[in-house]
Amino acid sequence: MLLGTAGLLLLAWSFLDGTYYQYAQRVQFEQQVVSPEVAGVNTGIAKTIALPETRPQPEVPFQLLPNPPKLLEPDPLLIGELDVPRVRLSVMVREGLAATTLRRAVGHVPSTALPGELGNFVVLAHRDTFFRRLRELEKGDTVRMVTARGHFTYTVESLVVVEPEGISLTAPPSEAIATLITCFPFNYVGPAPRRFVATARLAEGVLTDAGGIASPKHAQAPDRGRR
Repeated sequence: MLLGTAGLLLLAWSFLDGTYYQYAQRVQFEQQVVSPEVAGVNTGIAKTIALPETRPQPEVPFQLLPNPPKLLEPDPLLIGELDVPRVRLSVMVREGLAATTLRRAVGHVPSTALPGELGNFVVLAHRDTFFRRLRELEKGDTVRMVTARGHFTYTVESLVVVEPEGISLTAPPSEAIATLITCFPFNYVGPAPRRFVATARLAEGVLTDAGGIASPKHAQAPDRGRR
């Protein structure tokens, strides 16, 4: 009973830790990044907007003000937000594959491309947490990736189930693709034996720091100094 209780408490703590990390980092990230609609996906022009000023608050004696809750500090390893609208998946992506990262976010494989770059942008997460909704994914679905340097839209082209050793992290140097990986089967009890792999191709993007449109024909070459 003690071991079972300890296990349940550990599971609850992991869930709450991941949920709080996602909330805190999303709040801070969205304050810094312009949405794709405002940035000009439809017009092809990256724009900068002024955020509305905070409405003045009435003065209250200092002693009556509660201490506001402090969010986590902005994470220097945060890459951006991954969104798959049709399956209602929205999650923050963090650099690396450490246990702490995969407990709190989707992890980016460090040796692979970044969003919008030529090559293979590879991310993975647990099937029973952040990538649970990948079971609903279909070919043709839109995968969006929002980062500090731009907004990138991918289209899902293939969905396969492979053995762990059958996963490829490379892509032709002239192509820009994204690969989402999680364990399979989704309802398997214990360590799942296979991997679910979704591959998507870059369709369009907006570079918010350099202007202009990134497309499959002129996607950005890798620049590791920008991470």
